[in-house]
Amino acid sequence: MYKINVFTAKLSLSWVQQLEKIKPVFCDFQYHPYTDFEHLNSLLTQHLVAGDGALFSGQIPYFFAQKYFSNIAIPMLYFDISERDFYRVLTELFYDNKIAMNRIAIDFCYEENDYLGIHEWSIGKQPYLFSQTMNEFASHDIVDKAANWHIQLHRNKKIDLSFTRIAELRERLAQQNIPFIAFHPSLHALQLTLDQLVNQLQLRQLEQNKVVVVHILIPIDKSNIDELEYRQIALYKAILDFKQLYASTFIVHREASYIAIITTYQQFLITTNDYSHCQLVDFLDEKLPFPVKIGWGIGNSLTESQEFAKKASTLCSSKETQGYIIDHAKEIGPLLYGALLQFDNDKQQHLKKLSAAHDIPLLQLQKMEAVMERLATTIVNGELLSSHLGITVRSANRILKQLYEKNLAIELPSVTSTTRGRPKKYYQLQLY
Repeated sequence: MYKINVFTAKLSLSWVQQLEKIKPVFCDFQYHPYTDFEHLNSLLTQHLVAGDGALFSGQIPYFFAQKYFSNIAIPMLYFDISERDFYRVLTELFYDNKIAMNRIAIDFCYEENDYLGIHEWSIGKQPYLFSQTMNEFASHDIVDKAANWHIQLHRNKKIDLSFTRIAELRERLAQQNIPFIAFHPSLHALQLTLDQLVNQLQLRQLEQNKVVVVHILIPIDKSNIDELEYRQIALYKAILDFKQLYASTFIVHREASYIAIITTYQQFLITTNDYSHCQLVDFLDEKLPFPVKIGWGIGNSLTESQEFAKKASTLCSSKETQGYIIDHAKEIGPLLYGALLQFDNDKQQHLKKLSAAHDIPLLQLQKMEAVMERLATTIVNGELLSSHLGITVRSANRILKQLYEKNLAIELPSVTSTTRGRPKKYYQLQLY
């Protein structure tokens, strides 16, 4: 059963509730009529995240939700006038009245709906259009703007009739004795939008139910069998504790040299906070006295997900508990204890360009990016980089020198230690 929240202007509730006539048996509609933006904000805060999807009576509440609740990743659609609705009314109007198209003002024809074909139909006698783009409806004062536009056109005697899609304009136009026709989507248009939303919900459900595999390795000298056995038992118990507390959909398989977990994509999103922070990394880092490597694999099949998970685990450091994700060959990480990974597709594309331009492995740049995020600074030295990437100080210094030579880092003045030894060399990374 899909729970669909329907947010509508109170004045539009009567026609929106026609949805009950076409409601599928697997959908439950919850109606939330609002009176103003403050009321709408309250309703969205209370109900939006609790639904599987959302429908809006028009562009105004839809844009409000997109602007202030963009972090809620559920399908959202709004009802709009179809060409069929529009021309049915026009045909009736012109049949009964003699009125020219260039004496009409319309507030719901714009580029995004191809102006409902009005330009091709009314050659030489174009109506007045409120906006060329639907983005105009994203402003807080849209109702006042549209009302003033209609009223001013009538006062200047430029038009004889207004077409409006905005429910709040009915009373205002009537008070000014302005002739108008209030449009709203027909049952046919409601059906088209509902079918589109149901399709998105079903696709999303398939996506969330696809198989994700976790591969967990223990970095250890396998010649020490007793230590390996102890760590395997401790790890297995910790994972079962995590499953009981946070992840009921985990299926845990204990193997001789690793532990595998099978779960759903939906559980993966919850556990990794949408690719940005791994609860499992935090939990195992706190519970275990030794580090583990956690690889998440997301593919098109169970076998592909297993392969990606195994590869992802090999990307992790052996010095601290880390996690890596491979999602259809896209590598994301490292996921570190207490750190939030800001996975930004634009940022990843930038790193790919740097990798190609400077002949530096992409994964190396991604790791440097993750270290900067964790440390909240662009200034590092070999020892610092070594501890966070699980590599030797010599390897870390080699990487920093390479970035310096490629003009991706600046060498800072060396800092002399109070103890014996060579001065520490610091670099300021400049990946952006």
